[in-house]
Amino acid sequence: MFTPYYKLIWQNITKSNAAFALAATFVMLLVVNYGCVKKAQEETQLEIKNIKPILSNNLYKINGSTNLPESSRITVAAVRYLRPTQGQQEPLQSSNTSNKRSILARQIVQVKQGKWQADLNLWQVAPDGRFEEVWQANQSQMGVIPENTVTFIATFDPAGQWEESGHQNSENLKPENYKLEGKLVRFTNEGEKYVQVSQSLLIPLPVGKTVPPRPQPEDINAGWGNRYQILPESTATRPIMIPPAKSRQTNASPITSEFLR
Repeated sequence: MFTPYYKLIWQNITKSNAAFALAATFVMLLVVNYGCVKKAQEETQLEIKNIKPILSNNLYKINGSTNLPESSRITVAAVRYLRPTQGQQEPLQSSNTSNKRSILARQIVQVKQGKWQADLNLWQVAPDGRFEEVWQANQSQMGVIPENTVTFIATFDPAGQWEESGHQNSENLKPENYKLEGKLVRFTNEGEKYVQVSQSLLIPLPVGKTVPPRPQPEDINAGWGNRYQILPESTATRPIMIPPAKSRQTNASPITSEFLR
């Protein structure tokens, strides 16, 4: 007569265990999902969103995003890789030591609300008015083959944040406050972490001319200027000569002021 009663109790216990197992599984899934989300949030993000020319092919605006702390400093550079004329035909971005790179422009920008922006001028004006890149002004680098693309590189270096900030209201910029994680993290030869991303764009070499720049004294004779030219002395620097007082030729008795000479 107790069989139905015990059977009912066993069914309740079985249902309770099933409910408990289901709840435990749900909690475990929540914990695992939270851990994955937290890990994804902690991964350092640095991205070049857009690169577009502003004036012809010399001035470019680069926009990007990041999850780095506010006011973090990011170095944005434009680089053209160069290959020796008789070098092997390997990609210029490789680690081949015979390849060189010319930094066309560089700017340090700050992170503002998860975004950053840089304006880079890739050209300069030669003495004869021609537009050129910085490596073209160096005669020792004329025997090279330039890459058809310009590589835009954004780099975040925690070690340089504290020095560049001037130590003013920058406690959050100390290197130990940055926890860099993820696939974008790289290491220097000293084992220090940094983050770097890049994007290449097909940009031709400069063409055209403009008004030649006026030569500055620092551009002549290694900054000494034309030393053979003797500039006229300014009249303001000449000493003022006081005309001598005329002597008093007389047989009269000396006056009071003459006793003090």
